[in-house]
Amino acid sequence: MTVLKAEECMQFFAEVLGILKSTHQSEKVLSLIVDRIVRIYKCQTCAVVIIDPGTEYLHVIHSHNLSYQFVKEYKRAIGAGAIAKLLSVGKSICVSDAQIEREIADEIRLEHDFRSAVCTQISAEFRTLGYIYVDSVEPNAFSVHDIKVLQSFADLASIALNKAYLYEKNLRLDPIDPETGLVKYAPFLEKLGVYILRSEKEHRPLSLFILDIDNYKQIAGTYGYELSKLILKEIGEFVKSELEATDAIARYGFDEIIFLKEDCSFEDGLEFGERIRKGIENSEFTKMKIRTTVSIGVVEFPQHAKSDKELLLTVKEALYNAQHQGRNRVASV
Repeated sequence: MTVLKAEECMQFFAEVLGILKSTHQSEKVLSLIVDRIVRIYKCQTCAVVIIDPGTEYLHVIHSHNLSYQFVKEYKRAIGAGAIAKLLSVGKSICVSDAQIEREIADEIRLEHDFRSAVCTQISAEFRTLGYIYVDSVEPNAFSVHDIKVLQSFADLASIALNKAYLYEKNLRLDPIDPETGLVKYAPFLEKLGVYILRSEKEHRPLSLFILDIDNYKQIAGTYGYELSKLILKEIGEFVKSELEATDAIARYGFDEIIFLKEDCSFEDGLEFGERIRKGIENSEFTKMKIRTTVSIGVVEFPQHAKSDKELLLTVKEALYNAQHQGRNRVASV
């Protein structure tokens, strides 16, 4: 590795450690790791391969130059060969020339033929999580020093994955808002970053919505806070019933609900928001048969924003527009 590459690695490690301090999202870190490995080594393929804890099959969660269909369908048993040894004792795999080391090359190959490849273990707290896979169309593309550097990348991946695992474990203890039964905003926010990355990777839009109950304070003042909470709960249940299993919903603020739909264009988002608005307007809530209306803001990624933070700011602006255009309507920016 040249001095320039070494300096680039050091700068990157500092950047990733800074990200790890501020987020629980392993996806962002793993995406950066794959991108940087590709930039440094000009490799043909790079992938983060993880053991599914439920099935113990291997699957790919981040990659460069693997087709969507291959990643979607890839599932393989660990077996008893070089990959099993890599995962059990941490012995890195290095194929210098696939034409000579054909047996190991055939075992580790993903989608494309290659001449040389490296696999380095990802593990944390004595738990083996998976491995980083890198290959090249050139023979002898990776030196002993390169293997050590790639192991450092794998160690960064292990920190990100383990931090996400611990965070999710903690959220599982209490991830639900007790008043509405919806997911709390914090885990929704973490998921939003995942949805954004998937939207970018698969070139599919997603629509984000914020719903606000127009006369929530009036309802609370007239019928009491407990009844107003019940209305919010029933509205949340109604919205959730209209979403697909792959979509997401959470409580947002005092009387607001945030939700998103995958593979949903801006036009489809407006139509869906209007369906939700009309459904609520035409419904009666609680045993008191209370009627209410809602204002909904809707925006699309990537049409209205290029990041999760920008998307959240934009959808708040869209809700503001709906409220200040007379309420009981769907609006955007």
